[in-house]
Amino acid sequence: MRGKLIQRAVSAVFAVCAVTQLTAMPVSFSGSSVPAALPGTVSAESVQDPQQVITLCGGWFESAYAEWDSSAVGSDVTVSYAEKGSSSFVQADSELIRGNRVDIPGLKGDTEYTVKISGSAGSAEFTAKTMSYDRTGYAHYNFSGIGAYNDDGTLKPDMTVIYVTNENKDTITYNGKTGFYNIFFSAKPKNVVFRLIGSIDVPSGTVANDGSHNDGSNMVYLQNSSNVTVEGIGPDTNLIEWGIEMKRCTSCEFRNLWLGNYPDDGIAMTGNVDIRSAHIWVHNNTIEKGYNQFAGNGHVDADKADGDGSLDMKWSEYVTVSYNKFVNCHKTSLVGGRADQIQDFITYHHNWFCNTESRNPRARNAHIHSFNNYFSDNGEYGICASYNSKIFSECNYFERTNSPLYAINMGKDAYSGTIKSCGDKFDNCAPDEGLAYKIVSSPGETVEIANLMDGGEGYDNFDQSLYSYTVQTPDEARALIMEYAGRMSVKSGSGTVTPPPDVQPVTGDVNCDGSLNIADIVLFQKWLLGSGELTSEQASRADICADGHLDAFDLCALRKLMIKG
Repeated sequence: MRGKLIQRAVSAVFAVCAVTQLTAMPVSFSGSSVPAALPGTVSAESVQDPQQVITLCGGWFESAYAEWDSSAVGSDVTVSYAEKGSSSFVQADSELIRGNRVDIPGLKGDTEYTVKISGSAGSAEFTAKTMSYDRTGYAHYNFSGIGAYNDDGTLKPDMTVIYVTNENKDTITYNGKTGFYNIFFSAKPKNVVFRLIGSIDVPSGTVANDGSHNDGSNMVYLQNSSNVTVEGIGPDTNLIEWGIEMKRCTSCEFRNLWLGNYPDDGIAMTGNVDIRSAHIWVHNNTIEKGYNQFAGNGHVDADKADGDGSLDMKWSEYVTVSYNKFVNCHKTSLVGGRADQIQDFITYHHNWFCNTESRNPRARNAHIHSFNNYFSDNGEYGICASYNSKIFSECNYFERTNSPLYAINMGKDAYSGTIKSCGDKFDNCAPDEGLAYKIVSSPGETVEIANLMDGGEGYDNFDQSLYSYTVQTPDEARALIMEYAGRMSVKSGSGTVTPPPDVQPVTGDVNCDGSLNIADIVLFQKWLLGSGELTSEQASRADICADGHLDAFDLCALRKLMIKG
């Protein structure tokens, strides 16, 4: 039966050949140029030329990315990946493929991967080595696996993955709730990664920014949640005019996001006297200043013209803020909103405070380790320690920063804070005299720094029992920050496109699958009839007569080749 079916198929093709010889005009081509499209069309790139198919590729922090020539890959694109040398490929979620680009999160850090890209017109692959996120800081102190990911960068088992776009933000569902705002507010997400894609406008359900509220405008509240990661995919995730506040959350992570023009806070965290937010990691984000057009209208405070806090924390502990880029922010990072709020054990490292006015941070009632940060053109002050806060400032780079070590009883605070400084670099700036700080030459040196106000707490040398970390010189840190702080920004690829195997093509193998069969005849026949496409490589293989023309004579010759077997 199978032999009869093949004979019938071949006979049908032969019949088409006879008709086509009378109607099809020959099409000339030369080398790798594109044959004229009469009656079919041929894409410009060869499936066998991966260097031209993949236009950009590389590894990033626990992720890989690629862009390709859509005309060479075609439609119905799939992407799969595996550790280099492994044959166990995993197919990437379709949501991660956007047009001619893919971004693959959840890869193991400092590991080489092979990534394959396949479509209707061609395929190619590349290798790339990922980088690891820096997990130094209080957030990971005696704690592992913050958010939805393991410490090696891979996704934890049994995590729920939710893709959020501007189109579906108000219709996604989780735990009986619908919409991004409602899920965060009342679904108590646990063991979830929210992958945000593209620019996202204010989700439905927030307090409207209409000038009638002083607090909470355009804010989304993540409440009573644990093991949650909120991440941007690729280099273009933008939270347009809204922010997020965590309330009573544990083991939560925010990364690779852009925030700006928020009327209230950008990112914030809080708890209460009984339940604090804890083990929070905010890293590799770009946070620009906010904007509230109603500031000073009688309802909204006048000092909220640039939004409120860019990254504020109250009633929170074991927090790391790292590799973020703060740009033109006014009230950048407040630690403790009142004297009766307790927040503790906070790390700031490898952040760029670029042209920020104040609060880098401004702290109350907290122990803070600030190291290897870059402060540039800061208008009011750099680091502010107020109301019994203790800050260890280590190997930071201050450039044109007014009052870089501002240990004072700020505003109406009854007490000052204290700052121990070691290895900090002051470039075109200098600390003020008479404040509650002391500069030492060795980090192991214990100090006595008195509070400026009677009854206030002095420095307690908490820095003598920190977590494990590696400190860089201020210049080394500045260079690293300028390259990697902020959300993903790839200017050139670091991956290596895999060259095609050195294999002699099978004569007549038009579809380039390694064998000659009826599928090759069908593909070529469709092209001749104007209902299919050929790449230039496929067109070259279809020229059986080797005369530089594609016509019905080649189709008949192809049929004879298959019959001969």
